[in-house]
Amino acid sequence: RQVSEVEGIVPGQPFWVALHFDIIPDWHTYWQNPGDSGNPPTIDWSLPAGFSTSEIHWPYPQRLPVGPLMNYGYSDQAMLLVEITAGDKLLPGQTIELHANADWLVCKVECIPEEGRFSLSLAVIDTSRQTPSAWADAFGDARQRLPQPLPWPATIAVDATQLIVSIDMPGIDTSQLHDVYFYAADYGIVEHAADQPYSVNENSLTITLTRGDLRGQPLEQLDGVLLVAERAADGILKRAFTATIPAEPVQTSGDLGLILLFALAGGLLLNIMPCVFPILSLKALQIVQSAAQAPAAVRSNGVAFTLGVLISFAIIAALLLLLRASGEAIGWGFQLQSPVFVLILTWLLFAMALMFSGLWSFGESFMGMGQRLTSRQGNAGAFFTGVLAVIVATPCTAPFMGAALGYALSQSNTIALLIFIVLGFGMALPWLSISFWPGLSKRLPKPGPWMELTKQVLAFPLYATVAWLLWVLSQQVDQASLLVAFMSLVLLSFLLWCWQQLRTSTRLVYKAGLVLLLILSLAATLSQQQAPADANQQAPADWQAYDPVRLSEYQRDGHAVLVNFTAAWCITCLVNEKVAISQPAVQAQLRQRGVVYMKADWTNRDARITEMLSRYGRSGVPLYLLFPGDGQDAVVLPNILTEGILIDALQQVGTRVQ
Repeated sequence: RQVSEVEGIVPGQPFWVALHFDIIPDWHTYWQNPGDSGNPPTIDWSLPAGFSTSEIHWPYPQRLPVGPLMNYGYSDQAMLLVEITAGDKLLPGQTIELHANADWLVCKVECIPEEGRFSLSLAVIDTSRQTPSAWADAFGDARQRLPQPLPWPATIAVDATQLIVSIDMPGIDTSQLHDVYFYAADYGIVEHAADQPYSVNENSLTITLTRGDLRGQPLEQLDGVLLVAERAADGILKRAFTATIPAEPVQTSGDLGLILLFALAGGLLLNIMPCVFPILSLKALQIVQSAAQAPAAVRSNGVAFTLGVLISFAIIAALLLLLRASGEAIGWGFQLQSPVFVLILTWLLFAMALMFSGLWSFGESFMGMGQRLTSRQGNAGAFFTGVLAVIVATPCTAPFMGAALGYALSQSNTIALLIFIVLGFGMALPWLSISFWPGLSKRLPKPGPWMELTKQVLAFPLYATVAWLLWVLSQQVDQASLLVAFMSLVLLSFLLWCWQQLRTSTRLVYKAGLVLLLILSLAATLSQQQAPADANQQAPADWQAYDPVRLSEYQRDGHAVLVNFTAAWCITCLVNEKVAISQPAVQAQLRQRGVVYMKADWTNRDARITEMLSRYGRSGVPLYLLFPGDGQDAVVLPNILTEGILIDALQQVGTRVQ
């Protein structure tokens, strides 16, 4: 029902009304942040001209656990207070009507959405005749539950998985604290069902909150209600405070320096990862071909390659941060979760492979950098090679990269961008060093006919990469869409062959028509509806598909669980599965010790997997978690696995469980 605190209203003066809930026992309704489920009540007012309303003044809620979930709301009774200011042109003796449409949700085991239209008639009076209504005492009681502004200074430190709130509370006997709880005002900021351990030190209070579903997004401030329960002579005294606490990323100079070293090392190691080898082989040929040039030209070529790498990493970082800020649950390698991007990359590498095989050419020598091309065109080729190297590097996560990227995505955008740039600089550093080291350049072989043969040989790693990308695509789309992709490669081959036949033609219209046909053909392929692959395929008997609910059940029942966070486009993941996880000795250990093996397949976007990666400070795959059966937290295994590493870890878990 809609009720008023006063019998009449005064022109131009504020007064209070409320939406009052009398809730059936064992049922509840919700607070402004309902927690893990539910919806908050809403009120849509229809008021006379000149009137204005405040937002709802929410009494502090109570915790409502429902199985593994935690909701915030009210049981028994609740009053949602609203302050209304009357128009100043009213005349005493008038009667005004206040209308409100309200929606709310009430739940027990089942939930029932309800709505109501309410009207309230109030007389316009002068101040000498204003009297409280029969509800005035109820309004007084409701105000006792309204949070007051936090009177103490507070700070919050933010890292990848936690929010650490520190509050100085002079005048409070912290030894008498009975309970402390922080109700976040917005969904996804904290994990509602997680414990909120707190500690006291003289007059200071520290609360540790677990970050929620939006942990991957930058946090500028923490809004919510702090409930403090203190022991008193007549029982427990509860006080609630509204808090807006600015966030400060956890980043000491030592931490940042170490992370930058990790990023540099991870970038260096990307050069030996299998996904990057075909493209960096092309870069090696570029260096050999430019060795006979003037030192300034060689250095210019190295700088161009480095710029291509750095700019590409900056663009990927900007896109990643922008999409995460908009609520997208994505991480490193996110573009390869798009079948369209995978197909475009397949076309690009297939066209390059055909060029190296001699089916078509864009110039008179390798990468269009023949003797007739200028140094500027050579730099353009080096720049493009840097861009392409970064694109194909995204399926790989080198050692040290996981920690660096996970840290980056928990920091400010400036720090995150810096880490990505250092990662790119590490990748480009060996090639930049060669271009600036004349002594090493002179030891390189002289350009000659052998380069043409080498170019043709390098076509085959590109063909292998194309085959792998098609396999990735087969995990993302249905068979009909996959057939369209295969046919597009045949069409691309034919059109490039036609281009080669017309290369010496002086009729520009032929070439223009062929280019237009190529563009239209590829665009038509992209426009085909690409149905997703069947997500409900049965998992093999030796592993289970990742399910966070089943994972919790296994842990509760005392089972150890190995979770493999992987993706079809992650070459590091596939290598680890081949050389370590799938080895008979490892599989025997899993069976012998009763360890459940789960795969979290991130080939296509999955918010549940992204959330779990973020919880452990990672932005991409691979990630290997070994949950012991004794309720302790997971053991994080290295990114690069061996049979011995896995067996040792399984034996330790087995010892702890037994």
